[in-house]
Amino acid sequence: MKPLWSAWTRWLDRAVDPRPLALVRIALPLCVLADLARLAQLGLLWDVFTPYAEGGLNRIESPHAVVWEWFGPNGPWVAFSTTVLCMALIMIGRWMRPAIVVGVLAYAQLGHVFPPGDRAIDRLIRTALLILLFSGADGAFAWGRKRLASVPAWPEHFLRLFLVLVYTSAGIAKLIQQPEWFSLTADPPLLRILIDPMASTLDPDFWAQFPVLFRVLGIATILLEVSSILLLTRWGPLWAIGGVLMHLGIWASMSLGMFSPGMLALYPVVLAPVLGRTLFRPAPSRRLG
Repeated sequence: MKPLWSAWTRWLDRAVDPRPLALVRIALPLCVLADLARLAQLGLLWDVFTPYAEGGLNRIESPHAVVWEWFGPNGPWVAFSTTVLCMALIMIGRWMRPAIVVGVLAYAQLGHVFPPGDRAIDRLIRTALLILLFSGADGAFAWGRKRLASVPAWPEHFLRLFLVLVYTSAGIAKLIQQPEWFSLTADPPLLRILIDPMASTLDPDFWAQFPVLFRVLGIATILLEVSSILLLTRWGPLWAIGGVLMHLGIWASMSLGMFSPGMLALYPVVLAPVLGRTLFRPAPSRRLG
């Protein structure tokens, strides 16, 4: 067992370029900031972060929203301001670790203040940020800091595994809840999803004329999701092409906030081999770890 364990630890500790992780560090908080900015643009900040009794939208009182107890009526605004500040610090790579700890807690409090707005993508982003907490993601593209030559590989592997769990569980859930994804006669579930008036931007009268197209795309979606284990292999960058196309399609056809950009923000670690050959030039500096 000892030789296997030694080989495993050497593989996790091997040196990798810090820049893909740094791109994830920049992209994740950028998605959060853009999402909050969109909320402000729509003029919904007051409605979302004000108690229902005082005219706000939220009727759900989460017992975990401790900012009400700590700061009173100003609690949501303290959490909002703290989230914005910490996400900005994470983006520029200054005080990254304390900013992630405080920022994730403040970001979670925003979710407890308005539970209907705390979506799966918000929780995924918080989880990914906590993974970056233990990484060298501030080893590149960080303001006022020299770039590291390399960092340990395990955070990249962890983020890939995280994506595998997300996609695989999504594919299995689809098959359990709606077995007709592979049916050649039933109405395509993907068509029903993409013309749902609650989120779709597509014209249902037009696209309903092409059920075969959506049946094929639906089968391709399931196959892509359940094959995401390939992200852990050398075929990961090739799989990522399908993932990028899927999220771009969702982004173009549905109004789901930052779901697609939030997922795509994790893709630099998947595309690291490609990015390393095409975008990055090696530069001498020091190594973390």
